[in-house]
Amino acid sequence: MKRAKRLTKKERKAVTGPGPSGNDQEHQHQHIHCTACGAHLEEDQFGTEPPEALFLQCDHGSSFACCAECADKTRALLIEHDRTSQPVKSAELWH
Repeated sequence: MKRAKRLTKKERKAVTGPGPSGNDQEHQHQHIHCTACGAHLEEDQFGTEPPEALFLQCDHGSSFACCAECADKTRALLIEHDRTSQPVKSAELWH
């Protein structure tokens, strides 16, 4: 008895759509929150002059978003992260 042909992962995804994690190439919107206060940030806030929001980098090279008002607090969190090699202690997210 011959076994029925099984679909490849790519073929299954084309038929059923993305899995429960929702990761899909078509997802365009990037959801950004301030590391220090958790406020929702829009992408257009990063290009203003003076900047309303910015990205800061830790010594490991990872980028973290923050409000312009929270830059000092975010820097302190990143210094702690670099010193201890523990994950960044970010604020609870809110909109």
